[in-house]
Amino acid sequence: MCVCVCVCISFSLSLSPSLSLSLYIYIDIYIKNLEISIWGFQIQLSVDRNYHAACPTVLYRTSDDRKVFLKLHLDPVDHKHVYVPFRNQMKRVPVSNCSMYTNVQECWSAQDPYCGWCGSKSSCTFEDDCTDLDWLSIPDESQHKMISHKVEKDTNGQISLKIHTHLTVSQKVSSDFTCQFSAISGHLCIGNNPPRFPQCTCYLSDHTLPPDGLHVTVKFRFGKILLLEQVKLTNCSDIHGPPNSILCQQCIKAGCGWSRNSCSWANQGETDESVCQKLESGKNFSIPEIFSITPNVVSLYGTNHAVLLGHNLGDVSGVRIQTHADCPPKESPVWDNTGVSVTFHIPSTDIKGVANVCVLLPDGSCHGEANITYLSSPSCTNATPSSSWISGNRKITVRGSHLKFVEGVVHSHAMQEVALPKNSSYQSLTYDSPSAENSPGISSSTVFLKVANQTLACSTNMSYYPDPEFISFTATRTGNSVRITIRKKADKLEMTTTELSVWGVQDSKEYCCIVETNKTSDETHSFTCEVKNPPDVEFQLLLIKYGNRTVSLSKPQPSSHLLLLLLLLIPCVIAVLVFMYLWRKRRATEITFKVSFLSLLAD
Repeated sequence: MCVCVCVCISFSLSLSPSLSLSLYIYIDIYIKNLEISIWGFQIQLSVDRNYHAACPTVLYRTSDDRKVFLKLHLDPVDHKHVYVPFRNQMKRVPVSNCSMYTNVQECWSAQDPYCGWCGSKSSCTFEDDCTDLDWLSIPDESQHKMISHKVEKDTNGQISLKIHTHLTVSQKVSSDFTCQFSAISGHLCIGNNPPRFPQCTCYLSDHTLPPDGLHVTVKFRFGKILLLEQVKLTNCSDIHGPPNSILCQQCIKAGCGWSRNSCSWANQGETDESVCQKLESGKNFSIPEIFSITPNVVSLYGTNHAVLLGHNLGDVSGVRIQTHADCPPKESPVWDNTGVSVTFHIPSTDIKGVANVCVLLPDGSCHGEANITYLSSPSCTNATPSSSWISGNRKITVRGSHLKFVEGVVHSHAMQEVALPKNSSYQSLTYDSPSAENSPGISSSTVFLKVANQTLACSTNMSYYPDPEFISFTATRTGNSVRITIRKKADKLEMTTTELSVWGVQDSKEYCCIVETNKTSDETHSFTCEVKNPPDVEFQLLLIKYGNRTVSLSKPQPSSHLLLLLLLLIPCVIAVLVFMYLWRKRRATEITFKVSFLSLLAD
């Protein structure tokens, strides 16, 4: 049984009496058999003066769920970094990544109290890195928009446009704050209404607005920083119809107010969109239900082609995923809708955890309840074997973490050829290596993992060598079996017995030979296999399969030149034998004669 415990270690940095920043290490502790392993990443969480939290931001995340210690240290010199200790190293991590934001809107939307837009550098920086004090940052109270507007009308019928900037600036910048209103129709504002940061007001010269609205451009200047905002003014009284949530949202977004189930001027009604949530949509939609989502556990990169099953799904136009209560929800369009099933894409996120899911109707309402669990992204540490033959289709095993989420494997020399994983688990997966026959001169290739719409590089390369070359074989009958030894040229492939399949062939019939052992020498490698209970045959041909390739290996036959040589040697051998016989016979006769002669002399 595994128990998951979430631990947060934090410290706060006081930025102002009304704003503070907390840095968290978010750690998952999995306890199993009294063994504790800790994996983590660093999260920044900003809160306003009312302790309303902004969307968390990941500052640092290990790629392989590396172990961390439950302690971190603030850099005492610049206060812009923290030191995160790992088991065998120390990481210096910035408390904010301001440089990643490329314009004013991105810098503000990050809702990071450390980051602001520096006019003199035209970049998002820390405050003390902006020397001219023209630094714009987020306000003390959390806001969803950097600039908002309201359209009001007083008792005399005077229409006014009020623009509010949700920013924090220095005293120097606030004194240089200006704003200018303009419209295609020409003169727009009457009277002299000097702006007072953070707001500027335009009293319209006309007491009525055109039926199709009025497009207004507002130019703001904060010292050296110039901002433009486009606003469309609409007569709030012209926004009418049956009171429902769609009409209410249209009214609020136009800068008007909602009062007594109708749209009114901003100074006469509610201007917060939350008032619209209490209203019905006004359309007769069947309320959808969610039964299940497959898959419901994904990596931080999400996944493609997720399937949601439920009831009354015919009117569903999208799927909303809320990863964190203080983060904007993400919405995925529907790719296919059968009425009982919906196909959609599960988006990526930065933080592990459980996300809430509901389905969207055309009126913007969201119904149903389901969960998706986000876990760490896959990472790979090694692959075995670390080489492949050129023809490809060698079985490779990749080891790492969270490999269950891998949707495909590619090599750098053939990025368009995606190998589907086989037998994947959280710690390992297997796949067949791609061919490199169309990549002459290749010696190695980088392995990549396909996860949703991301391609992740492994920390290992795959070497490519020529295909194995089998030289010869011998077959020996032992009892009721035939043992066959196959010789192969020495190479760097390090083939194993499980990678070979062998059949002995006799009279077009194949006999399976079970590969048992292999031996290695400097010049050759050999494999031994056994054919059990074959008939009385002598194999002259073998079929050898590796990967998806099958090669044949024949026993060498005596050549015609050798037969001719043997035929020529036979008479010579016979002649030599005859000569030796006659010579020995003659010698025997001579010896007999000499013995007889000596005997006569003795007598």
